[in-house]
Amino acid sequence: MNISLLAGFLIKTILWLLACLAVWYPLGSILAMPVGWLSSALAQLLFPGWAEGVHQTGTTLALLTSLQVPPPPGVTVTGTALLTLETEFLSYGYGLPLLAALLLASWPRGMAWKMAVGTVALMPFQAVSVLFAWLKQVAIQAGPAVAAQADFSETSRNLIGLGYQFGSLVLPTLVPVVLWLILDRKLVSTLVLEAYLEKAKLEEGGN
Repeated sequence: MNISLLAGFLIKTILWLLACLAVWYPLGSILAMPVGWLSSALAQLLFPGWAEGVHQTGTTLALLTSLQVPPPPGVTVTGTALLTLETEFLSYGYGLPLLAALLLASWPRGMAWKMAVGTVALMPFQAVSVLFAWLKQVAIQAGPAVAAQADFSETSRNLIGLGYQFGSLVLPTLVPVVLWLILDRKLVSTLVLEAYLEKAKLEEGGN
């Protein structure tokens, strides 16, 4: 039975993805560190009035803030409770094993440096996803009183909601594929050529 180049590539990618996930998961806390730093720097740059830094516990990234959490109605609280925003790095970092699986399945020339470049290139996008996960908690989940402290208008809250959807559903899967397409253009060209020849063969057979 003949297996097309594309089918063989997809099978190898799936097998490599399972292997890469098994390696990536235990290393999650290490891989989360640079993303946490980038996310924190981005948050403090954009929101210097209330973003104060990041604290990491395992793969959980917590942004410390100066935003005050109002007590529930009818409850008297002594002191001030400050909002801490927590998100799970693994929810947004799985693009790395996906990119690694694609590269391992195609094994392009210069594999080592392409893997390194791809790993670094993914980090800013992962940081953006983490940032929007934090912002969603401020703008939507924490309530209007907290959102008002952060000066988030209704329009800002809607944009943050859209950004969170994009950062959680699109960026983790789309960016690794785009990076692979850039880093391994030779195989992409071969796959396109094979698809064209197969289409031409089918059209010739139909005639």
